[in-house]
Amino acid sequence: MNGAKHRFALGLTCFFLVCLTVVYPFLLYTPNAFITSWREWYIETAMGTMTHQWLATWFIPGDIIEEVMAKRYQLNQKQAGIQSSWFDSFSTEEQTAATPEEQFYQTFSELDRDSFETFLENNPEYLENGYEHIDIDLIGDDMTRKNYKTGIRTTQGDTVLAINAEHGILIAEVVGEDSLGMEFAGKVALCKRPENIFVGTCEGLFDYGSYVSEMVSRYDAILGINASGFADYEGNGTGGLPYGFLKSEGETLQAPVGDGWKIIGFDEENHLQIGEFSDTSNLRDGVEFHPALIINGENLVAGSGLSDQQPRTAIGQAEDGTVIMLVVDGRQFHSFGISIERCGEIMERYGAYQASMLDGGSSSVMVYNGREITSPTTLSQNPEGRYLPDAFLVR
Repeated sequence: MNGAKHRFALGLTCFFLVCLTVVYPFLLYTPNAFITSWREWYIETAMGTMTHQWLATWFIPGDIIEEVMAKRYQLNQKQAGIQSSWFDSFSTEEQTAATPEEQFYQTFSELDRDSFETFLENNPEYLENGYEHIDIDLIGDDMTRKNYKTGIRTTQGDTVLAINAEHGILIAEVVGEDSLGMEFAGKVALCKRPENIFVGTCEGLFDYGSYVSEMVSRYDAILGINASGFADYEGNGTGGLPYGFLKSEGETLQAPVGDGWKIIGFDEENHLQIGEFSDTSNLRDGVEFHPALIINGENLVAGSGLSDQQPRTAIGQAEDGTVIMLVVDGRQFHSFGISIERCGEIMERYGAYQASMLDGGSSSVMVYNGREITSPTTLSQNPEGRYLPDAFLVR
């Protein structure tokens, strides 16, 4: 018996030494394209977190990490000084629809009409109060569910999960594969009334935070997503102290930090403005984060090579005024997360003229109709997510 134990211990020791002296250096330094992709993905994903960077720094030399992270530095350099410009009012065509039905389809131009009319034929109860009052919510309570089969599609090919005509909201599922074939799943909300979108704050601002669902309830909103980051010193933050610029319903609550961070907010004409603005007097609501995804129609993150998959939140606006809110789950079996580059692709697919990342990671969450419809990834596995200082809300 003792001999068997000794042989097992010797074999385990030899295996460990081989891994340490042969496999480990090979994985670190081989130019093999497949292994290099996985190595870069691992480093970017670990370094893209606030609390799990040790997964890279404990095992990987600093020069290798710096070489990989140089792509993020180059992205920041590319964005220096750039900011939004809206030369004209929204390019909304004259709303000349003769009937409520045509008005509905004009408003929700991303809705695939054939698939929706088939849905209505099979579910006529949704038309009982007319097109002006269509209210469809097929999301359910399982936040990790994906690959819905509602039968309704957007013209971009995504499955439609909810439509609220009175509030001008359409929500679709976004699923796919990101880096190295890793799957992601999330929700994109198309909000047709930018005048109804604003920044709401937690009740204990600068002291303690609130769940996004609590802020949605506090402001009597129907939809909300997390917005800015917050001070989280040594992981002990209460979520109440926002990081960077904060303006809510015309009141400036905190000054910007700058240093490459972008102010993201709506002006008095309901345009989404993104940039390092020295004068924020024309903004009615805004927060501060980075990086920008699309500025003045130019995708700034395309070809960046950044492949780290994280939970993400982003906001954008099309030229017709439609506000695009994107939240993708991550660090879970149903969704590993999504890269910044892929976020830019989704925003571009929905016609974003301006778009930017918001806080991500454990903060990412979308709330609709009084409950979370995405799955936050927190250490406590709390379905409501984290305590946060503010949120973009839709009334």
